[in-house]
Amino acid sequence: MTDHSIDPDQDLRDLVASNPGQGTFEEYRHLRNVIRAKAPARVLIFGVGRDSQYWLDANEGGTTVFVEHEPTWIGMTRDLIPGVDVVQVSYDTVRTQWKALLERRDLLFMDDLPDRILAENWDVIFVDSPQGGSRRRPGRMKSIYTASVLARRSTDVEVLVHDCHRPVEATYAHRYLGAERMVEQVAGLRHYRLRPPVG
Repeated sequence: MTDHSIDPDQDLRDLVASNPGQGTFEEYRHLRNVIRAKAPARVLIFGVGRDSQYWLDANEGGTTVFVEHEPTWIGMTRDLIPGVDVVQVSYDTVRTQWKALLERRDLLFMDDLPDRILAENWDVIFVDSPQGGSRRRPGRMKSIYTASVLARRSTDVEVLVHDCHRPVEATYAHRYLGAERMVEQVAGLRHYRLRPPVG
């Protein structure tokens, strides 16, 4: 059992150490703090992985839904976390299309999400999928755009986009979430806050 009186972030350090090449300690800590500040909350996460249980724990008592397109990762996550809420989706893009699709809102919205996701008033949305590191991968154009649409349908939402050191994530996040709404950037993690207009 971890003694958190010595280091309250030891569980987070263990996660980062066991999940190399993913989030940094500072990125994970920022996201965890955002979720905990809202918990129990309605949290939507694009992507599943070894960190999924950590986000469920951070949102204890709340509703956490994951969106994923890779059947292998879905199966692995369901085996590790019985009862986890994962919605399977598909992407019909490749990363190399990102410039051509930048203003194609008609092609960017994910139309295979169930109504229960489309109609929810989300508190936190985290975009960490699909993988965007390869030319052959879908890229995050659709997930970032769809997150922006869901955020605007919500009342007061924190939206975080990972890997914004890459041009696709950086460009789409600012374009559709608004550079003026960015609260903070921690390494490659951008944090935006969308609130309804006053008056």
